[in-house]
Amino acid sequence: MATTAQRKHVVHLLDELYRYRSHLDYPPGDIRTSRDLYWWHLTEQQAMHVLAGGGRLQADCSEFVPWVLKCAGLWHWSQPGATSSHVKLLPVYTDAREAYAGSIVVFGPGGGHHEAIVHTPDHKGGNPLLFSHGRPGVDRVRLHDMQASQTAEGHPGVRLLSIAHL
Repeated sequence: MATTAQRKHVVHLLDELYRYRSHLDYPPGDIRTSRDLYWWHLTEQQAMHVLAGGGRLQADCSEFVPWVLKCAGLWHWSQPGATSSHVKLLPVYTDAREAYAGSIVVFGPGGGHHEAIVHTPDHKGGNPLLFSHGRPGVDRVRLHDMQASQTAEGHPGVRLLSIAHL
């Protein structure tokens, strides 16, 4: 069960990563390389040491989100998987007012095209603040804005994945 402490850990880590956003790379051509595998196997402390020393880390969106969850003790699989596998593994819901910190947001139909992670819930308006790593750096963006841009790029639809029972 995802605890309040684990969810707070997710938020804290996302805030720390945002400080180093200019050091977060995205795989060229959206093709994973050994640089992605390197980040996946780092602990939170090791990764922050690399970033604080001016180093760079690389991951795609479906590696970034599970790595953050892994650091908070919420990802129990040995590999990050892909957006499509996350959709198959985790319970899906559509009401963003039910999202909490750490929830995964998937954009696009079928197995999904992109995923982001909830930083700050919005239980009244259903427009939580997300962290998205779909290009070099990290973007802080509201759900409705990201949904509009993903739809404009030909990837309509949004689903949320529950981490409550991880």
